[in-house]
Amino acid sequence: MADTQNPNPSDSTPHSAQQTDQAVASGNAYELIKRRLTEQGSRLQAQTATLNNARLEEFGSTQMQVIARTRIRTEYNCVAQDMVQVGDYLLFGYNVFMGLKRASNIKDVLSLYRLIEPENDDLASSTEQKYQLEEVDLTGTFLDQDNFVQDFNELYRYYKQTRLIQITVKDSKLLLAFQIGERITDIRVFRFALDFSEGTPEPAQVAYVDNRGERDIELPPAYDFEWIETTREQMINGKYPHMNILDTIFVETVGGNLTIKIENNTQSGQGIYNESVSDST
Repeated sequence: MADTQNPNPSDSTPHSAQQTDQAVASGNAYELIKRRLTEQGSRLQAQTATLNNARLEEFGSTQMQVIARTRIRTEYNCVAQDMVQVGDYLLFGYNVFMGLKRASNIKDVLSLYRLIEPENDDLASSTEQKYQLEEVDLTGTFLDQDNFVQDFNELYRYYKQTRLIQITVKDSKLLLAFQIGERITDIRVFRFALDFSEGTPEPAQVAYVDNRGERDIELPPAYDFEWIETTREQMINGKYPHMNILDTIFVETVGGNLTIKIENNTQSGQGIYNESVSDST
């Protein structure tokens, strides 16, 4: 008796496989692969959305949004540098435009503001006017401490290139960093101690400590990789001495030229790359 359920053994091949064979045979393999990838991407996106919705239901979410905008006006033309919150104050730091005026006092670089919400309902309903910054007189504040005023004035008096580069709060300390030279390490950092002894999130007292907080502040790295400095251990002496870098690259700076070699050869000054240095002394 003939098998009426499966008269042709080739019909046992899945329907999708038959479509694949037919598509390949007709030269439509690219369209088939593209359609399958699109379908898989849609399924993955739907599964991801389902998982994300479950996460939001379980843990909730907070979205960042701008609730208000305000403006700060300074007496002189300046470039805004940094801002931090210190208790009820907002400490705003900037650099006076050097072509117009050289900073001569604390107010030329630092200002204190309070963030207030207007009582007028019409103003409060406007995003532009919902909050306002009220400038605070520095007299009697933590920026008016005698030791800080003296150190600040001496800094701008003796270092002509002084400029504010960062304001930050770290480990219960308020740090004000100033660039005093051309190198990134030429900095002077003023330290203020923040007293949280009462157990409140706001400091009860801000006391000036000193101007030696260079170790407390973290400057942004100059490179996006770990920099390893060479020492005398990598120095290879000879007629053309050079630095041995991992027994792979040899760097020579003799005769006012920088030469890159791939051979550990101190008898010849030739290499695969050579260029003149800016300062040959």
